[in-house]
Order: sequence, then structure tokens, then C-alpha cells
Amino acid sequence: MKRLVLLPLLFVAAGCDSGDKAYNGYVEGEYVYIAPTTAGLLESLFVVRGQQVEEGADLFALDRTALAATLATAEAEAVQAEAIFTNASREYVRAQKLLPAEAISKSDFDARLAAYETSKAGLQVAAQKVTQTKKQLADSAPKAPVAGRVEDTYFLVGEYVAAGAPVVSLLPPGNVKVRFFVPQAELSRFELGRKVSIRCDGCGKAVAGKISYIASQSEYTPPVIYSVGSRDKLVFRVEAMPDAFSPALRPGLPVDVVREAR
Repeated sequence: MKRLVLLPLLFVAAGCDSGDKAYNGYVEGEYVYIAPTTAGLLESLFVVRGQQVEEGADLFALDRTALAATLATAEAEAVQAEAIFTNASREYVRAQKLLPAEAISKSDFDARLAAYETSKAGLQVAAQKVTQTKKQLADSAPKAPVAGRVEDTYFLVGEYVAAGAPVVSLLPPGNVKVRFFVPQAELSRFELGRKVSIRCDGCGKAVAGKISYIASQSEYTPPVIYSVGSRDKLVFRVEAMPDAFSPALRPGLPVDVVREAR
């Protein structure tokens, strides 16, 4: 999954209303990328950047002319396979009744059994092809799997889209988090579930959140030997999830995170 990469801001002490220390960090988003499973020309794009969409909303559609033709052929083959299976099944049932009375030879019975098994396998293959083609058709015109903000679109109508290439990225409200860095000497003051206050310039009221992740290893460690004198240079990545979605918290936005008292 693609992540927004920013150089971390160094932690600094700052005054705040609670008198506690503020840790600098930034907002990060985990995006949902929507891509077709087949290739084709982008026929329609139903969303634009920054648009809020609900779960199930139409996002885009590829040219499905070829897939529609493939589905029609597959469905016709499935009908034919079903007719063959029905006939072979009827003959096999009849042979089962005739064999005990020796009204049919063993070789004739085996032939009808083989025809039945072959037609049954053929019917299964034909049905699978229909199911697969229908799924490809649905994937070529996907709907939003979750509600969220359209972060970006990557193709224009008329452009060729390769199979698996993202066409739209979404940012669900629950995929927004805050990442900040704590010096190792102060890490013991943080634990999972601890309440924090998230603040940013121009955001107005602080956003409440909770610690959701604490790294087990230090990051951005300078190339020095560990010693008592160098421990204060170690920082640990900590992440917090807002208690509620705030449109002010956009990925890349610098923030100050304050540890709340219990």
C-alpha cells in the first residue's frame, strides 16, 4: 500500500494548555486503490479528486465491448454443455437399469459412464467461464468498497489501463492517523490506548485521539555506538488514531501531539 513519505520533524518541547510536552509529527493516510482485473480503455470516470463518495458508488468503467462478447459466447457454450450433460445423464441412468439384466454390454455401459463424466466436467468448466467473465465485467466497472474521499485519479477517459493498474484511490475516514516521534527516555510515558490531543495550525479545536501503535525499535538512529551519552538521540515511532474523523487532518499536515493526563 502506498504511503505518504515525509522527513520526520524533530521533537521539540513546546508550551501547551496542559503544560505537558508537545511532540511534532504529521498526518498520514492509508489509501485504498481501486484497479480493474482486466485491461482496456477507460470509457467513463464518475468521480473527481476531492469528492466524497459513499460505499457502493460508481467509480469508473472500462470499455466492456469485448468482455460482453466473451460473456455471450460463454453463456451459449454453457447452454450447449448443459444439453450435452442432460442427454449423457439420461443415457447413463438408462444404462444403469439395463446392465443388471445384461440388456447392455459392459463396454457399452462403460462408454456411457465415460460420456456422462466427460459432459459433467465440461458443464463445470463452462459454468466457471461464465462466472469468471461476469466477475471481470463487474471488476471493469467497480464500485467504492468503502465510503471515503477520492484522493486521486490516475487516468483520463480514453487512455489505456493495464490490468491491476489503480485508476482511483480512496481515503476512508478510518484510515487517517497521526505519526510522531518520541525520544527513548520518554517512551515509558506512552502506552497503547493512552489519550492524546492532536493540534495543528488553523485547525481550531484540538482533536482527541488514542495511541494505536508504538514501534519496538528506534528509528533514524545516527551511526554512533550506543552509550549513555547517545541515548537521547534515539527516537521511536508512535501512531495515534483520532477518536472521530476530522476534515482538518489531511495527509502531510504537520501536527503537535500532546499526551493527556489520565
